[in-house]
Amino acid sequence: MSSSSSLYKQLGLGVGSPVSPSHLLLLVLGVGFLALTVFVVHPNEFRIQALISGGGGGCGRDASSVDAVDEPPVKAVSGGTRDAAVTAAAGAAADDVRVLIGIQTLPSKYERRNMLRTIYSLQAREQPSLAGRVDVRFVFCNVTSPVDAVLVSLEIMRYGDIIVLDCAENMDKGKTYTFFSTVARAFNGSDDGAAPRPYDYVMKADDDTYLRLPALAESLRGAAREDAYYGLQMPCDRENFYPFPPFMSGMGYALSWDLVQWVATAEVSRRDRVGPEDMWTGRWLNLAGKAKNRYDNAPRMYNYRGNSPVSCFRHDFIHPGHHRRPHAQGRRPLGRHAPLLQRDRHS
Repeated sequence: MSSSSSLYKQLGLGVGSPVSPSHLLLLVLGVGFLALTVFVVHPNEFRIQALISGGGGGCGRDASSVDAVDEPPVKAVSGGTRDAAVTAAAGAAADDVRVLIGIQTLPSKYERRNMLRTIYSLQAREQPSLAGRVDVRFVFCNVTSPVDAVLVSLEIMRYGDIIVLDCAENMDKGKTYTFFSTVARAFNGSDDGAAPRPYDYVMKADDDTYLRLPALAESLRGAAREDAYYGLQMPCDRENFYPFPPFMSGMGYALSWDLVQWVATAEVSRRDRVGPEDMWTGRWLNLAGKAKNRYDNAPRMYNYRGNSPVSCFRHDFIHPGHHRRPHAQGRRPLGRHAPLLQRDRHS
């Protein structure tokens, strides 16, 4: 009995300890379940997860990964973009595009993260060239629930694909700013040749979106690597969004690495971060005269309309095998492009 009492004290479970016996039991059971899952149920899954968590390997273009195209991969919406994109594409052969995708979510959304892990790990398994080129991470603010803290810790040990930001959980009170600035500081790439940039693009996405990673990587290969802003441009019509200035929809948009570094250091983004995050990102760039290279991916990025009326950004599901379909409200047709992003939101 005395040895058990001594062990109890060593584990810090005495009076005033922040760790209760129930938390310890939950941790022990979680570790046991994790071991059972890893070594008995899914012994080969480490190989799959390595593809999504940034394993090594090149990313040469796989001709079977995308449909043949007969027009530019993305729609340029600002002057000078096409020449810059050609220059970027020419330099991409030796050093292929690298993308970090940060999926903003909440600590408690375990089922959603597991679903997305399965989706993206299967895409990575079918396209091994994505390994080390497209990294998918789940992003949320500080974990405050003791139960979530234990379960998220186990999740990090198992998958290593979570970024915890130093902020209170929020949607439009600076979470996206904190994400971009944290990534810029953590990886600390530079454009002066002193250190290679870790990523060409950093993408913010929601956890109710579905990205086609091979199509995304192929599209970004043809885009500029500097001063680039990529997504679904809004407003797409004056009736619904006028007079908001141009911005990329928050369902998923990417900034080139130099713009990520700029967001992390600019005074305008630091002091003005509270507001609809996608509009405010566009606002920072517009006020500073940044993002000369803008890419509008309509209709390849869209909201699934469900029971809502069709609009310039909301329409029916586009099957990747469809080569052409009518375009909505004056936007260019899909042509031979596969869809890039679908958000399962009906409003």
